[in-house]
Amino acid sequence: MDSQEQRLQQEIIADAEKKAERIRAKALTEKERLLSKCTQDLAARRQERLAEVEAEIAQQSRNLQNSLGMEKRKRWLRRREESIRELFAQTQKQAEDCTGSQREESLNALAEEALIALQCGDYLVEFAPQDAGLITLEWLAKRAQNALSNQARDCHFELQPSAGVKGGIRFLSRDQSRLFDNTFATRMLLLQDRLRSLLAE
Repeated sequence: MDSQEQRLQQEIIADAEKKAERIRAKALTEKERLLSKCTQDLAARRQERLAEVEAEIAQQSRNLQNSLGMEKRKRWLRRREESIRELFAQTQKQAEDCTGSQREESLNALAEEALIALQCGDYLVEFAPQDAGLITLEWLAKRAQNALSNQARDCHFELQPSAGVKGGIRFLSRDQSRLFDNTFATRMLLLQDRLRSLLAE
């Protein structure tokens, strides 16, 4: 091989080595770029997943707090209802057990209140057996006179002691179109409902 061919061969080899170096450098740059991008993508996905997990934990925490709050309110409402029932049961028992002038005054007021609402008519009057000595036709006539004045003469009553009534008085019209239940038990139920409405405001 002469010197010219040798130089040409060396130039070709040198040129090939330069090209190979450039290719290797480009490949290394691309590798670094891909590695960097991969690392960034992984970091971004990790951050997204971390944010999702944090959001899930926060939502579960809110749900738990809401659940605990609802349970606490349910228990409070249940206890309040028990207290209301206990209070009115005691009050009703005291009212049913009262005697003498206090019971008479209560029955007077309850009967007159009912007659004012019902007006004159023919009524079946129910009351506790223990009040049979007080609630008579004469007593009812006086209650009607106090409640309705001159219209009282158009009132007619039939007495009916009832074991189901422990106190108070109930008026039912003959045609059963009008009823005024002023027994202690019914009064207590109405007062309970009013108290619940007030507490709910």
